[in-house]
Amino acid sequence: MFRFLLCLILVYTPVFSVSANGCIVVRPTSQLSIGLEDVHVRDDSGRFEFTTAYRYLTSDRHFRGREEEAHRQEEGSDVRNTVHTVDFSLNYWMNEEWRFSAAVPYVDARRSSLYEHDRVNRHTMRASGIGDLRLMAYKENLFAGEDSVERGVTIGFGVKLPTGDKDAKDIAYRPDGPELRNVDQSIQLGDGGIGAIVELQAFSSVIDDRTFAFFNASYLINPRDTNGVDTHRSRPAEAVMSVPDTYQARLGLTRVLGAKRSTSIDASLRVEGVPADDLIGDSNGFRRPGYAVYFEPAINYQRGPHRWNLSVPVAVERNRTRSKPDRLTGRHGDAAFADYLVMSSYSFGWQ
Repeated sequence: MFRFLLCLILVYTPVFSVSANGCIVVRPTSQLSIGLEDVHVRDDSGRFEFTTAYRYLTSDRHFRGREEEAHRQEEGSDVRNTVHTVDFSLNYWMNEEWRFSAAVPYVDARRSSLYEHDRVNRHTMRASGIGDLRLMAYKENLFAGEDSVERGVTIGFGVKLPTGDKDAKDIAYRPDGPELRNVDQSIQLGDGGIGAIVELQAFSSVIDDRTFAFFNASYLINPRDTNGVDTHRSRPAEAVMSVPDTYQARLGLTRVLGAKRSTSIDASLRVEGVPADDLIGDSNGFRRPGYAVYFEPAINYQRGPHRWNLSVPVAVERNRTRSKPDRLTGRHGDAAFADYLVMSSYSFGWQ
């Protein structure tokens, strides 16, 4: 019973291990690749589901705090990131209470700038390959009565393994000639750290049996301080890359449509960010902390074992906060953010 409504409201929140907002490297971890399914006629024990998810962003609008630096685009000094990510995940339902998943992304990221090259001509650096592997376990059906599908809670916990390259390299066109050097942190494929993932999913019916409020959140705990990768930045406190925590959350409403209840639409707020200070361990090295808030409409459809999802989160607030080195030096770095994201997924289940 519980999974029926869980599938109605906790619609795909994608998981990727490279930049989610642009220059700020959010590594989302929520693996809610769940759609519209009628489990009243099926036992989930022993069931598998494979999901392919795609995510796109382009970022070129710079913010320092909440203030946009529009002159960067006007003078052509803006940094432009374009990231395509395809995420592959496999879920297995051991029984009605436990679900396990494994997921890994393939990333193709490009970064165009002046300052990383000769500061006169714009060049592009690229990184592509697999990202960091996530392994998750979910405890489902918490606080759900046998005959009630009006509300429920799921908790998840897992690990992120450093399978993505933390030191991907490409050609930088420096004043004294081309040079092979590591790409910017924002398009690195991994962060080099072993991380712990914690997740919460909750829902409750509101108004009627077709409308539900939902909330889901995840946090990646990265205890490692820095990963030893050179940033090529002049300030000693920013000489190597940090291994930051990341977080994401989503709060909204979903409405089930049609006599067959095969379609639903969502309206929600999504937040994704990097804290300036980690929960565990030091927070030295270079990072771009901050967050973005999006208004996210989505549509979800299921037919038999097939599920599709499409959402286009649109940014409503962006904030590049101050890092630990910023605070030590009395400065405030900037970051480029995306105006919108495009996310879609396809899932196929079998038993």
